[in-house]
Amino acid sequence: MGRFSLRKKTSFIKRHKILVFSLVIILVYVGVTLVRQEIKMREYYAKEKFCQEKIFLLQEEVEIARQDLDKISSAESIERIAREKLKMVKPNEIIYIIQEDEESVEDVEISSDDVSIE
Repeated sequence: MGRFSLRKKTSFIKRHKILVFSLVIILVYVGVTLVRQEIKMREYYAKEKFCQEKIFLLQEEVEIARQDLDKISSAESIERIAREKLKMVKPNEIIYIIQEDEESVEDVEISSDDVSIE
């Protein structure tokens, strides 16, 4: 009876050292894994927020570009650009361009034979 009572008095940890050690290792591993996952999730949320802001800005840019395209794709806009930037004229139309020099002013005539808008 002396030996039996001695065995009962030994602690659970001493009797199952390997089991307790294994449980501690598993708990540490799970804790580290959870912390790493939390860090990754925060990084992904930050990246998602950045991407959503970028998408919003690009959508605004696309909308502005569409409005500009609508403005310049009309027949009047095309004609205005052709007249102003390309110096084009309609058939049988004469445009006078006044060039100012230091001493004299001359009129330069552009006829529809030179450039035309179709």
